[in-house]
Amino acid sequence: MGQENNVQMVDSKSASGAPNPAFRSVYIAFDSHPSYKGASTHIHHMTTTLAECYGPTLLLTLKGEGEEIRTSTIYQSCFDSLEPNLLKRAQAFSLWVHAQLAQQYNLEIGHFRDVWGGMPILKHPHILPIYEVNSFPSIELPMRFSYLTSITLEKLKALENHCLLEAKQVITPSHTIRDAIVRRGIMPDKIEVIPNGATLLQKVTSTPRAEKYIVYVGALQPWQGVDVLFRAMKYLRDKDDLQLVVCCSHTEHKSKPYKKFAEKLGITDQVVWKYQLSKPALQKIIQHALLSVAPLTECSRNIEQGCSPLKIFESMACGVPVVASDLPVVREIISHNVNGVLVRPGRPAEIAKAIRILLDYPEQRQQLGQKARQAIAESYTWSFIQQNLKACYLNLLAKQFSEFNKAYQYG
Repeated sequence: MGQENNVQMVDSKSASGAPNPAFRSVYIAFDSHPSYKGASTHIHHMTTTLAECYGPTLLLTLKGEGEEIRTSTIYQSCFDSLEPNLLKRAQAFSLWVHAQLAQQYNLEIGHFRDVWGGMPILKHPHILPIYEVNSFPSIELPMRFSYLTSITLEKLKALENHCLLEAKQVITPSHTIRDAIVRRGIMPDKIEVIPNGATLLQKVTSTPRAEKYIVYVGALQPWQGVDVLFRAMKYLRDKDDLQLVVCCSHTEHKSKPYKKFAEKLGITDQVVWKYQLSKPALQKIIQHALLSVAPLTECSRNIEQGCSPLKIFESMACGVPVVASDLPVVREIISHNVNGVLVRPGRPAEIAKAIRILLDYPEQRQQLGQKARQAIAESYTWSFIQQNLKACYLNLLAKQFSEFNKAYQYG
């Protein structure tokens, strides 16, 4: 999201040092932005669309690696905290958001990605609340922090359900998450599925170096299945010229356990690590890969909750075939042996077999890559996704306006 020089509309400040209360919409995310995570790409496109449709927009996030956004329609303010406890940091973020909103008198739309931004929004009844559900803390956090008690998880679930009930519109990137929301008692007609997207890039026909490699893109949480992929690489030891390039959104420190695991498996020389790459550098690596792998695990986070893996969309957009776990969330994107290959999750030998077949049959690999790129071009470009989001905003506003007129007429 490039910076612009025309910042007067939202960058003028009051005597207190805060932006003048001229914003019509706010986008809130308990996520770092800008950052190297896929979530940051999603936040960029969602915020840009909100600002185009109902700007100027106030963007409230955690502090990211880059500079805060200052454009003619978007003003970003970031929360920065050294609090090591995630839940305490989230609560502090929520209080900070509430203080930011209290300075704004013209806000009409509040788009939030999580309960930490949602609860402050719901305290301001003049703001139309839109809940974008990408994940539920009550499902994801136990996989990261095993010490969380059942009481804490029930409190989190209660907050999630409250935000779902009170939001005027719920947006989610996959039908799997939509089904999970419906199971919580939310009416289906209140939920809009708007998937992730990707930018179409010209497929590179020749590699810039002699090395042959496959690629994994993303984070290193347990549900990503990187350990399963490493086990699969052990079955491919006979492919002595094949490398696995891991494009990690974390810092090098986070990769230490996986490096030790690779050493234990005897595949250290097969794995090449790349950390926090810029978008152009990451795209270049994906473009030249023989194939991409998304070995998601069969766990509550991926099955009960669901996701919409940006790594799959971006690989397909480059014309690179994807070998991915056969899960409901993945079947929404990939059709087996049509525009990708699906394998049973948690089966290293099956992943290795699928990779081996694609390596040995380049024509099949090329055909899958072409079909993958075509699928993105037809349904998943960011421009297509943004048009759907704009329609969602406008339909919701029209509905609210109609309800207001009806209440005024008969009130």
